[in-house]
Amino acid sequence: MRYLVRSGCGLRMLPIHFGHWWTVSGWFCELARRFLFQTIHNMELMMDRAQVGRNASLTAAVIDSQSIKALHAKTRGYDAGKRVVGRKRHIAVHTMDAC
Repeated sequence: MRYLVRSGCGLRMLPIHFGHWWTVSGWFCELARRFLFQTIHNMELMMDRAQVGRNASLTAAVIDSQSIKALHAKTRGYDAGKRVVGRKRHIAVHTMDAC
């Protein structure tokens, strides 16, 4: 999966030494089903936080939003503060600099 992400190629364009693309896809689905990628992410996060002397669990996050124009969407709203007709998306990100 790292090769796919790094190279940007499609699953069907994998070099032959990785095996048939259908096999790779099957393994990916199985690992995703078992939440292996989420577990790896969480372990890496805890190790990074411990390395800089922080508590292993998150204590703070930054929340932000962005208004996106969507004039022809079936469902849309209006952001009066920015005078934008469309949708609003939100994101929460943990930081190493917070609290």
